[in-house]
Amino acid sequence: NPMLGFHGIRFSLKHPGILKAELEAIKKIASESSQKKFGIMFPQVITLEEVKEAKKYFDEIKTENMEFGVMIETPAAVQIIDSIADEVNFISFGTNDLTQFTLAVDRNNEDVQYLYNELHPAIFSQINKVIHTCRIKKVQTSICGQAGSKKEMVEFLFRKGINSISVNADAAYEVSMLIKNLEEEWKKKKDEEMKLRETQRQNNPSKNQQSQQWNKKGNAGMTPQQTNQKISSCADRCGD
Repeated sequence: NPMLGFHGIRFSLKHPGILKAELEAIKKIASESSQKKFGIMFPQVITLEEVKEAKKYFDEIKTENMEFGVMIETPAAVQIIDSIADEVNFISFGTNDLTQFTLAVDRNNEDVQYLYNELHPAIFSQINKVIHTCRIKKVQTSICGQAGSKKEMVEFLFRKGINSISVNADAAYEVSMLIKNLEEEWKKKKDEEMKLRETQRQNNPSKNQQSQQWNKKGNAGMTPQQTNQKISSCADRCGD
């Protein structure tokens, strides 16, 4: 399988002259289009050392409108995402390769195509882990590949809080309508939660007054019963 061979970040780092020339060319375009944002993304990552080395070359030529990122398409990258996220501005899932590497299924081999499944639970689990980590570390997330055009995957990604989704042209309208409906559903749910909290506040004035008194002591947003608890919340629509 050539996808397991000498390409991606491993090829670039073995040929620094080629890599520097490519980066200089991108820098030239970025400098000429300062109003636009350019993301340079390295594929086939399996180690943190690769990411750091590639970043050194990037730092030598970067401009204010350039960002550094990697493709998450190997199980190895998923497992070390906590460390990778400290080095990058963004990541993008390469679901085609992530699927074949995770399931040990060559996507170009007709004999095993029946086993190739981008909606396999193991794929969902890995994507969830990466998005969760990146949200905590303020790293932008996106997805490319066939999976981004599938309704089940789109809904999963939306609910986990991915920043953007790339889809096939023939699926763009259908996916955009699905996201529109999901956004409306999410907004309605949030409005209902706010109304419920307001109703509870009005029905429990003594408890609300107690909370206000406690807030004056420098414990804003916490009741006395919560002082010894660590409160964590997932921003926006993340339900983890």
